[in-house]
Formats: sequence, C-alpha cells, structure tokens
Amino acid sequence: MTSQLVNLTRHFLRRADLCLLAVVLGAALAPVFATPAFAQSARGPAIQNPDVAAAKELVTDERFYDAFSKLADLVPTMAPDDPDKALGQFLLARALFGLNLYQSALRAFDAVMVTPDHPLYREKMRYYLQIQRSVPGDLATVERLIDAPEGTLRKDDADEVRFLVGRYYFSIGEQSYGLGHGQCNDQCKDSFGKAIGHLSALRPAAGETYLKAKHLLGVTFVYLNQAQPALEAFKDLLRFEEQVGSPSYYKQYKDLASMSLGRLFYSIGQYDTAVKYYDRVEEGTSQWLDSLFELGWTYFQLNRVDRVLGSLHTLNSPYFEDRYYPEGQVLEALILFRTCRFKETLVTVQRFLRDYKPLKKELDAQLSGQRSDAEFYDYLAALAGQKAKLSVQLRRIFNAALNDKRLQRSFASVLLANSELEGLEKLERNTTATTAAKQLYEDMGRIRAVMVSEAGGLARARLTRVREDLTEIIRQGLRIKYESMKAGRGSISASVRKDMADTALAVSEPREEDAEHVMWPFDGTYWKDELGGYTYDTKSRCTSNEMPKEGAKASKPKGKGGAALKKAGAAGADKAEPAADVAPVAPAAKTEVPAKAEPAKADWGDESAPKADTAPKTETP
Repeated sequence: MTSQLVNLTRHFLRRADLCLLAVVLGAALAPVFATPAFAQSARGPAIQNPDVAAAKELVTDERFYDAFSKLADLVPTMAPDDPDKALGQFLLARALFGLNLYQSALRAFDAVMVTPDHPLYREKMRYYLQIQRSVPGDLATVERLIDAPEGTLRKDDADEVRFLVGRYYFSIGEQSYGLGHGQCNDQCKDSFGKAIGHLSALRPAAGETYLKAKHLLGVTFVYLNQAQPALEAFKDLLRFEEQVGSPSYYKQYKDLASMSLGRLFYSIGQYDTAVKYYDRVEEGTSQWLDSLFELGWTYFQLNRVDRVLGSLHTLNSPYFEDRYYPEGQVLEALILFRTCRFKETLVTVQRFLRDYKPLKKELDAQLSGQRSDAEFYDYLAALAGQKAKLSVQLRRIFNAALNDKRLQRSFASVLLANSELEGLEKLERNTTATTAAKQLYEDMGRIRAVMVSEAGGLARARLTRVREDLTEIIRQGLRIKYESMKAGRGSISASVRKDMADTALAVSEPREEDAEHVMWPFDGTYWKDELGGYTYDTKSRCTSNEMPKEGAKASKPKGKGGAALKKAGAAGADKAEPAADVAPVAPAAKTEVPAKAEPAKADWGDESAPKADTAPKTETP
C-alpha cells in the first residue's frame, strides 16, 4: 500500500509539472535528443582489463542496461592507478547517457579524471555539450565547458560553445545588475565584458547560433548604455539576409530585430523611425501583438490618436483574450480624457479597475503567504490544472508573468528531471546493480528538489514584478479617473489643457476613404484579415465653447453624467491621492534595463543621431 501511495504521488507531481508548463505557459516540449553520432569511445592505449573490454562492447551494441550492471559493480573496485579506470568510468557515463539519464550521466562524466591532453578529455567535453543540448539552460554544464581549451572542441561545436559561454556570463551580469538596483557594478561590467568577448567572435557562417549571439550582444550593450553598438548588433540581424539568405529559422529573428530596433528608437525619441521598424514585424507571428501594442504607444507620442485606438481595437478583439495588455485600457482612457469625453473616460477606467483590482488583491494574497519556493511551484502546478476555472484576467496575468524564456527553461528542466526519475525506476527494474540504481534515484530526487525550488523562486520573482507593474498601472488609472472627475466639475490644470489642445489639433484633420481604407460603423464584429489595420476616427469635444475653463465654477453634468460619476467613485477606488497632471505610462517591456544611456556620437547609418538618452527596454533571448 505504501509503495502504491509513493507511486501515485510521483505520478501526480509529474502530471502537475507537465500541466504547469503546457497549460500556463502554452509551451511545446522539445523531443528528447537521441544518442549522438559520436565515436563510441576514444582511441587510446589497448584495454588491459577484460571486463572493461566486455563493457565497451556492450556500450557499442547499445546494450546500456547490461553495460550499467557490469560497470556499476566493476568501477568502484578498480584501483586509482588502474590504466583502465578512466575508460571504465567513461563507459559507465556513456551508458547512462544512452539511457537518456542526463543528470546522472553528467555526474558520471565528472568522475572521469583526465587531463586535457588525454584522449578521453575531448570525448568528455563533447558529451558535456550534448547534455547541454538535451537539458537547455543547464548552467552547470556550461560551467564545465568554459575552461575547455578550444582545440579540444570540434570546429562545428566551437561557435555553439562560444554562444553558451557568452549567455552564461550575460546571466551573471544580469543578476548583478538586478542586485545593484539598476546600477552596473564592477562584477556586472566584468561579466558583460566577457559576454561581449565570446558573443562578438561569431560570424554569419554560424547560422542560427550567430543570430542568437547577435541579439544577445545587442541586449548586453543596452545594459551597458551603449546605444551605437546595440544598434549595430540589432542591424546585423537584418543584414544576415543579404549575407547568407533567408533559411526557415530566420523569420523569427528578423521580427525580433525589428522589435528591438523599434524599442531602441522609441527610447531615444525617434518615434517616426520606431514606427518604421515596428511596422516590419510580420502579422500573426509571436512578436506581432507586442509590436502592435508598442506601436500604439509610439503613435501616442506622435499624437496620432486615430492609429493608437486602431491598435487597441485589435488587441481588444476576442481572438487575443488570453493576452495581457492592461495598459491598453489605461491608454484608451487617457485618449478619451484628452478629447474631453469624460463620461466615456470614467466608464473605461471603472471597467479596468473592476477587472484588475481584484486580480491584484489575489496576487497580493498569494505572494504574501509563507510558502517556500518549492511550495509556490506546487501552487502554480495545481493552478495550471484548473485552467477551465480561471478567469480570463487571471489566465492573462499568469501567461504574461510566466512567459519568460529563462523560466520556461527552468520548468522544462523539472519535466526532464521527472522523466529521469522514471528512467531510473526502469533502470532499477532492469539491472542487477540495484544498489547503485537506488543511489542514483535518491541523488536525482535531491537534484529535482533543487530544480523545483529554483523554478518556484523564479516564478515568484516574475509574478512579484508583474504585481508591481500592475500596481503602477492601477495608480495611473486612478489618476486619470481623478482628473476626469475634476474636469467634469470644470477644473482643469494648465498643463492638461495644453495636452487637450494638442490632441484636438491632431484629431481635427478629416480622414478620407481611399483605395485601402473603408469607413463603417463598428457593430461588434471583428474581421480577422483586417486585424492590425484599423484606424479609429474620433473627434475631440474640446472646442473653444465646450472645453471647461480653468478656475470656472463647477457645473452640474448633463444627462446621466452625475450618476456615472457617482458610480465611478464607488468602492474606495479614488482614495489614492494622484498628482495634478496626467502622464502616459511607458510601454511594456520584458526585461528591466538601465534608465539612462549614453548615445554614441558615431554615424547612425540611415537614421539621424539620437535625441534623448533613455535606454531601450529589450526582450532577452
């Protein structure tokens, strides 16, 4: 009975882990790598121990269970100076790798004690790389590759290792930057410098690895506030098409380059150039909705409110109900406010507060508990299994919080650990070396516990950050509500009146139908092939006769406005004390980056020199 209970518990945990990755993240699992087409063993001195020679034949024949049974009993009994001990340990690791027991194989390869000039060293490094490919994001494997002399790697593998090591140092620099609260200390600069050294060494011939490296290189320069090198790195992604062509994997990197350049030029105030790059993101791709949202903010800076509302109209369509863009409603409310549509502003803000204030309370409750990181992971796994019961808003916020590549790699590692535990159970049933198999299972259980804790900690940090962002967005919404209520009573500050006048001027230009644009009243129906192409024709009510005068007496709102204002102020929603002026919220981003940049004075190619000194917000690979 106890055994059944343990097995059921293991089954439940694995199903919950799978549900978390596949349901909450919507991620597809990559297939497990098959046995690599490497040489079965390295060339070296003739094997003297007949048992080692027999084990080698078993490995060559891919009889991995039999090889493990022989070697698990044999290797511990071999003397340290036995000339065949290193080969015996290597073959044991090779058998575990052949059984897809990657973490167990990793520790077994660690026990192959040979120097770089030994024939087995090269094979050992190649298996480390293969384990890294099978367990993406495993920094422990990369740490073992850092000190490997480059000559010990195959030429085809060298570029991949350069990228992996560069990403490793980037991760250290990024963590140091976070601990420095937005300041890059000496450790941060040193790590980023090492990352640049490795990432810069790749050439276009490296194909997709080159594209990954160039994007990460651009992000690294963003952290270091170096605008010009960041620009060149992102443009190198676009130049790849001219230099190499357009292989099947290139499209996603082309879109990623356009997004990165759009963010870069937005951040330095070159909004027209930012529009050009955002517009290049292909419709329907993974970057497209983010590009529409950020394009909306760019048009807002250009006072093109017709295009802003058009972008928001697409994002609000039922096709994308699981996507998380709470700032969109606040931006819509801000535009309505600046066109003196105060009742509509209050309705929009109240709808936003109705949807997201309870959500924030839920996040507060979950994040303020006493759960350990491992327990927090279990909570997310259980929540993922209840997807059908979750509200649309809750699905949106969890998708946004957990759709982080580093976090996805962490969750995927837990799934692979689950698979390895199952593989070790099978090994125990198919080997005579049961004691060694049980020890490997116990070791893997401890490793999985660490992985679960790390994944839970990362997820908690991501959700905490999303909660902080949502808190700021709610505060912005309350500020707009407060100003709308004041404006409804006839009180508007000088700076707000200026914003209203600018907006009124921008929307006063008539929009004519042409060969590509048709005007029709919206009846709630979305045409899928028109998504992303909407232009919202709105007129400002801020005329010289209708716009309230600053300091004028408060007047009673017409019609049902009074009731609307009273309803909008219910439930203590306006208890916050907002600032006098209403300011736009910055566009959303995936990764925290520095607040200031030092734009380069060198030639910026076909764009003019930067006009501002704010660094872009850029998604990490």
